[in-house]
Amino acid sequence: MSNTLGATLTTKEDEAKKLATAPNGLGAKKFEGDGFPFRAKLIGMEDLSIDRDEKVCLDSMFKLKAVVRARGEHKQKIQLNLTMSAVKVIDEATKAQIAIHEIERISFVVIDPRDTRAFGYIYNTSDDRHQFWAIKTERAAAVTVLALKELFELAFEQYTNAEKAKGLNESTVTATPTAPVTSPVQAPPQNVPVYSPPPPTQTVPVSTPQPDIFSAPVLPPPSSTTTTPTPVNVTSNLLDGDIWGDTSTPQVTQTTQSISDDIFNLNEPPSMVTQQQESKPVDALEDIFSVMSTVTQPPVSTGSSNALFDVFSNPTPVRAPPPVNPYNNFYSQPTQPNILNAAPTFNQPPPMAFTTMSSPQQSQTNLLSPSPISPVAPPSVTNPLAGLDIFGSLAPSSTTAAAAAKTTRDSFFPATSTTKTIQQMQMEKQFNGFFRVNIEKKNMKNCIILLLFISSFQFSISNRKQTRYNTIQLKRIIDILKKQFTDEFEGQTSINHNRANSNNNFKESENYETEVDPNDHVDIELWNKLNEQDMKNMPEINDYSDEIVALKWLKWCVRIEQRYNQVGALLEWNYETNITEENQKAITKQNLIQTPFSRLALSLAKEFNEYMKYSKKDDLKRIFGRLATGTVSNNDDDVKKTSTLHGQLEDIYATTEVCELNDDKKCYTLSPYLERVMQIEKDYDRLLWAWKGWHDGCGNKVRSVYLPYVDLLNKNVKENGYHDLAEHWIEDYEMGNVTEFEGVIDEILKDIMPLYEQLHAYVRGRLCSKYQNRFDCNGPIPAHILGNMWAQTWHDRLDEVIPYPDAPLINITKVLIEKRFSIHQLYTTAESFFTSIGLYPMTPKFWARSMFEKPSDRDAVCQASATDFRYHDDYRVKICTEINDNYFYTIHHEMGHIEYYMAYKENQPYVYRSGANSGFHEAIGDTIGIFAISPAHLIKLGFLDEEDVNSHYEINFLLRIALQKIAFLPFSYVMDKYRFLLFRDEIDRKHELNSKWWSLRIQHGGIMPPISRNDKINFDAGAKYHIPSNVPYLRYFIADILQFQFYRGMCRLQGVTKRFHMCDIYENKHVGEKFKEMLSMGDSKPWSEILESLTGENKLEPKAMLDYFQPLYDWLKMENLARGYPVGWM
Repeated sequence: MSNTLGATLTTKEDEAKKLATAPNGLGAKKFEGDGFPFRAKLIGMEDLSIDRDEKVCLDSMFKLKAVVRARGEHKQKIQLNLTMSAVKVIDEATKAQIAIHEIERISFVVIDPRDTRAFGYIYNTSDDRHQFWAIKTERAAAVTVLALKELFELAFEQYTNAEKAKGLNESTVTATPTAPVTSPVQAPPQNVPVYSPPPPTQTVPVSTPQPDIFSAPVLPPPSSTTTTPTPVNVTSNLLDGDIWGDTSTPQVTQTTQSISDDIFNLNEPPSMVTQQQESKPVDALEDIFSVMSTVTQPPVSTGSSNALFDVFSNPTPVRAPPPVNPYNNFYSQPTQPNILNAAPTFNQPPPMAFTTMSSPQQSQTNLLSPSPISPVAPPSVTNPLAGLDIFGSLAPSSTTAAAAAKTTRDSFFPATSTTKTIQQMQMEKQFNGFFRVNIEKKNMKNCIILLLFISSFQFSISNRKQTRYNTIQLKRIIDILKKQFTDEFEGQTSINHNRANSNNNFKESENYETEVDPNDHVDIELWNKLNEQDMKNMPEINDYSDEIVALKWLKWCVRIEQRYNQVGALLEWNYETNITEENQKAITKQNLIQTPFSRLALSLAKEFNEYMKYSKKDDLKRIFGRLATGTVSNNDDDVKKTSTLHGQLEDIYATTEVCELNDDKKCYTLSPYLERVMQIEKDYDRLLWAWKGWHDGCGNKVRSVYLPYVDLLNKNVKENGYHDLAEHWIEDYEMGNVTEFEGVIDEILKDIMPLYEQLHAYVRGRLCSKYQNRFDCNGPIPAHILGNMWAQTWHDRLDEVIPYPDAPLINITKVLIEKRFSIHQLYTTAESFFTSIGLYPMTPKFWARSMFEKPSDRDAVCQASATDFRYHDDYRVKICTEINDNYFYTIHHEMGHIEYYMAYKENQPYVYRSGANSGFHEAIGDTIGIFAISPAHLIKLGFLDEEDVNSHYEINFLLRIALQKIAFLPFSYVMDKYRFLLFRDEIDRKHELNSKWWSLRIQHGGIMPPISRNDKINFDAGAKYHIPSNVPYLRYFIADILQFQFYRGMCRLQGVTKRFHMCDIYENKHVGEKFKEMLSMGDSKPWSEILESLTGENKLEPKAMLDYFQPLYDWLKMENLARGYPVGWM
């Protein structure tokens, strides 16, 4: 992928990489042949009444987006090919040409000011219609517009070269500026024809003037027509103004100045406002304020200004139209792009050589007017200083192109508005020029004056609240000044950029939400009304065996289900990040709204499946087989009651507090305080206080609510044809019935137990030495001394049991603190690992809408999670992050979920956008997490010295991973083993509800309660989040096995066949491509086939895990024997 362009290229990727940064002499090559490709999506097309107007274009853009959004449709995937003669719009799936737009007929280009990836242009047809084409690019739209700019420059250059070759007058005449103040390019003369390069045999009139490529196209004049040319400088670039930071300087008449006085202009073009005034030498500080004062008013957009510069003009303030009833003109024939676009064998139309529009998009554009909703117009940018990136070019690794197409991570703290005016771009160049000259001359005074001015100046960005200039940007310039002036700088400036004493720069940054359109979200009321209307328009079903009827019904069903899933995800997010009764009631209300559809859809899906399961089309068979599973309650009272009980359970878990024994006013929630106590505290009794307080406080409260909740769930699944809830849970794995599934899991645990028993014996022996006479050194280990509230992982006790203290593992927590890592940096570090292997960067909505910290003003569920809102690019995490190694790992895990979401969203229809099974989803992030904390990778991060890694270090490291991964397996096994017994009513609730939990913990893991428990009041299983939240847990057991299969498979692709723990795939895009290929399959095939695509194995196989830990297993057997530690427990 070209870093210069920042866009994903398609069929000519290799050539694009070479030509993206080619000098001007080679630039034309990339537009030859099939042209320069960009991947994009077609938002829509609409006929306009005029051929150039920013307001009209933006109105059309918002309306087209609103149509797609309200209808819940997928945008058509296309490929834009920029060629020397035309812009070709090609359907990505069928490769059919949708349209060919000759460059001389493109009259206006505009970028959506609220969406960095959306732009559009007006194309003037041969029959005098003006079509506005709205396009969503895969990366920044500015990159595509930049390529268009270059294409038009080259087209005009070809024209001028042709004129020179024919002996035209080549004298250079300085142009007199006649353009309006919004553009540094002179306005074209009226009624001047656009030149279209003729065939070599055609005679070109000598008098043909310089064309305005962006003006409204008219036909070339007859050869007999004589037109007096307007004097132009033929050596000047057609599109001067240097808006992209080029080094070319247009020739503009101005008063000559010395470099010392011209500290802003630097022989660069001044802003157009200052060009209207008489130039004179000014003092540096005066120039700073004079420039700022002369450009405070936004330029007036006119229809005659150059269209390329109009792209970057301030958006014309648009008055929002009055509200309209979005349903008066509801479409009688619902349309939906083919949701099975991944299955061309039975549902794709035959490819055509040429079509004006593919059928899904045609159906959309036929219904564009009137719009079903009234979009809110974007706020205008009234301050030309808003969003200036005045430090961009001074960054050590920045380039002009990189500034034009920033990565997601770089734009996390958005210091700039992506759509800039010409004046803003010129101001950036002037500021940058000022710093460049004064740094070179070591003029410290001027640098500090401007720096102090910027640090105190308040910008108004899109009429939003006033914010100080970005502290990250200030730090960047401070670092540069420090490098240049060293001690002098330290002595003369005392700007505090608020980094040294903070672990978190989320709150200190300026409002990064400006990166995201605030209106780009699910409208719950509208979505429900659209679904209500669609419910009335269900396709007629006259034959359940008819595959065409089945497909029509499937499209209808999926459209409604998608909207309900989007609403459900949003409401669940609202509740978990702000636990209120109002938010809980909203979930209950929504469940009641969508239950009628769920009942209808499930019953009809089962009817269709009776026939589709015999279909010769694998996709139909698989999709209807999936749709026919699941449950839905037939009683509205049960729906309401179940939702209410679930909300109560989550509320108990999130709000339970444990108070100090001697001070009931000092009380603590689980996260972060109690979790931190369990991790760090070593005192046996203090640990017991935290453990008992949480299990009594949370578990006992959960008990009275959880049991009726389980009864309702079991009643529901039985009504839907299942024996119990356990049978429903295991359907996802396609591994036979419950007995067969449990048999597979039992065998895996049996294979792992020899390693686990050796690990258990070693840890118990070491802890028994520390806590003498506290527990039986031959029996189970008390649950509270293993560094975790539930004794599910033990790695936080590594310092107590480390085999070789003389080769201590790197303390990641300590390193993060010493390096002053912020919470933001934890996330960007994880993101950099994913992107280094060719996976996706996080989206702007991820950064703007995730919950990265525990809120201080409300209750929230702190259990880490990732959410796919199934709406555009909205993915979020919910983590109460702290700066330590646990969260370093957890962040990789949760962002791994999001990588999976993005991979299958890009490549699969909606019905296949889920994990191959639940275990796959959990394993993705964990696989990367293992790589992220490997010694090889920590060396690359600069956390660890290579010389410190020896055989002792490796054993210490393997033990640390085993304490996390191997110790976890019996716990994850028991979590669902216990619930399966409860679901089958095989537990006596009065006499063994709690003791059965502990008997399973002892039997399978050798873990016991630290104090005696009471079956009548205690419910210790309920103190674990996944019990009250009703989240199946065997997915984590399976993920623990799968992640080592994934890990070994990727290491083998890299050529590693032994010492797998030293493998690192960072920056290996070949391995990442295979991993991405597997992720992209989603749920489109059985999980065994998907697993085989990466690992060559088609079943769960614990051998990969055993191979990884083989050196540790050998060491543990010898060490336990030498120390006399007994293996096993009574």
